[in-house]
Amino acid sequence: MAVLLLQGPLGPFNKHLTNALKAQGVAVYSIQFNGGDAFFSSPYGAVQYTGTLKNWPNFFTNFVRSNRIKTVLAYGDCRAYHREAKRICLLEDDVRYFAFEEGYLRPNYITLEEGGVNGYSPIKRSLVEPYAPVHSPREEVEMGGNMLRRACYAMSYDAIATLSKIWFRHYQHHRPLTPIRTGLAWVRAYLRKQLYKFTQPDAATLVRRAPFFLVPLQVHNDAQIEFHSEFDGMEAFIEHVMSSFAASGCDAHLVFKHHPMDRGFTHYGALIKRLARGYNTESKVQYIHDQHLPTLLKHCKGVVTINSTTALQAFYHRAPVKALGDAFFDMEGLTYQGKLDTFWLEPSGLDDDFSDQFKAYLLEHGQINGSFYCHSEFTVQNVIEYLCRVNALPLKINPQGDGVCLQ
Repeated sequence: MAVLLLQGPLGPFNKHLTNALKAQGVAVYSIQFNGGDAFFSSPYGAVQYTGTLKNWPNFFTNFVRSNRIKTVLAYGDCRAYHREAKRICLLEDDVRYFAFEEGYLRPNYITLEEGGVNGYSPIKRSLVEPYAPVHSPREEVEMGGNMLRRACYAMSYDAIATLSKIWFRHYQHHRPLTPIRTGLAWVRAYLRKQLYKFTQPDAATLVRRAPFFLVPLQVHNDAQIEFHSEFDGMEAFIEHVMSSFAASGCDAHLVFKHHPMDRGFTHYGALIKRLARGYNTESKVQYIHDQHLPTLLKHCKGVVTINSTTALQAFYHRAPVKALGDAFFDMEGLTYQGKLDTFWLEPSGLDDDFSDQFKAYLLEHGQINGSFYCHSEFTVQNVIEYLCRVNALPLKINPQGDGVCLQ
């Protein structure tokens, strides 16, 4: 039995995980698709794939069979190579596909689900309703900020992947590899963050002004928009929300909050201003960036999103949510099930008891205390323990309960 790692999150997380599994005696392999993958991953068990995307399914099938792979780990399930890998795993006997993702419960968790994440998550109401916690959750460890580290990883990955294209000439990335643009965008993000501290009101000021609905925007190239919604981009989503809000005659304000990871890459100020002028709602629409999100969620009348996991934080703060895309949390008892046009006038839908039950379920099913970008030893150990618990590794958990896996 062996474990296969495909592309991981930005940075050396896959390297740390490979080394930890190897130390436990697990046969572990990784497939590198470009120079960025090679730079950040362990050379142990590494194989470079330089073929075409068309030939990838055949290569992957043969690799899984010849190396007796039983567990496949990948970051996300929407990248072309990962989609094919997942499809093949479902066809093979006893090959389990797990997808990593940023934590549903942020900022102190990462996600690891079998079968898929976000819109492909296997979570549904029928699983949550009869659930009673089995494992006593440990005390949550704070992960701290990692924005600068993520920026460095992103710029390094893009630059190395670009420079190594001569060796990986058939590789197709899931988004443009633009190291210079990426670097400039992170610099711009920092400068904008400093500027907005002085030019935009803080959260406390906003909540005193007027009742408001909050619209947390997602990253412009978020795969959840492409694969799990009917919108072709954030611009279309913004216009749809503005149109519905204006038609409702709602007396509250509408606050669009930019995604912090997208601050240096996009800006919707001109679009929002133009739409607000066209709908005659200029006095009721605001566009903000770095205000304290929990404060906004605690005091807003409701939240409108495509499928952002900000909704999970909204549940915690008892804010009604309307989801406009496919989302694993879009279910009766959590989100508003009516049309957006009526949500503005009667925001509701949250069952507090079911919301607490849902969070408890998440903590036991796929949420791992840790970070891809810091506290690597702690995070990797928690990942291995979780994989042991769901029988995805040929190891067992130490009966002493210290989380160490033993052969």
